Amino acid sequence: MAVAAVRTQDRPAFGLAKLERETLHERAYDEVKKAIMGGAIAPGAPMTIRALAKALGTSVMPVREALRRLVAERALELLPNRSVTLPVMTAEKFEEIVRIRLALEGMMAETAAKHVTPDELKRMTRLNDEMIAKLRLGTKKYLALNQEFHFQLYLAARMPQAMSIVETLWLQIGPFLHHVDTEIGTPDFLDHHASMLKALAKRDGNKARSAVEADIGEAATIILASLRSSGRA
Repeated sequence: MAVAAVRTQDRPAFGLAKLERETLHERAYDEVKKAIMGGAIAPGAPMTIRALAKALGTSVMPVREALRRLVAERALELLPNRSVTLPVMTAEKFEEIVRIRLALEGMMAETAAKHVTPDELKRMTRLNDEMIAKLRLGTKKYLALNQEFHFQLYLAARMPQAMSIVETLWLQIGPFLHHVDTEIGTPDFLDHHASMLKALAKRDGNKARSAVEADIGEAATIILASLRSSGRA
């Protein structure tokens, strides 16, 4: 009887305590990561644990763990005052990232054209339509939709190892997408998205690759010009 009592006492209520705790930590990590990749956090924006916890509506513990993981992944840098910031980006470093993205994401787009399902294509079309709607309303929330659009494309390639590398690259370039919006606007990359969708519908891998490369290259030109003008050559 005593043993049974101890076992009952040690068992979490409904057997869900551990799962809830892990889910909260994972959600905090995923939300901060998505914000970085989607360009929601601009370069130089202050990020404290308490401010992020307030924005997420959670305690500081899940946020602290999320930031620890992102620092380990080199997506963020820890400052002496225990706050975090985005790593410094130079034109040289950005150019290297762009060369990798052109090769990797272009290849994944070409592969995705062979494997994309009708449901995945519908989801990408819906995301693109949502981006257009956001732009008409004058909101910048389309940046997150842009990231989701691209990631849906790359997921369709069915290449999990390559996908993990793409996430790492987007964690580094995501914050700089603001330069594209403020300095050139968005009509051109929406044209590239339309080209991607047409190529996928026709299962034309070469045109899908070309559309992605044009999208990446055009944005990179704007960002590089901004980095160089700020003295980060």
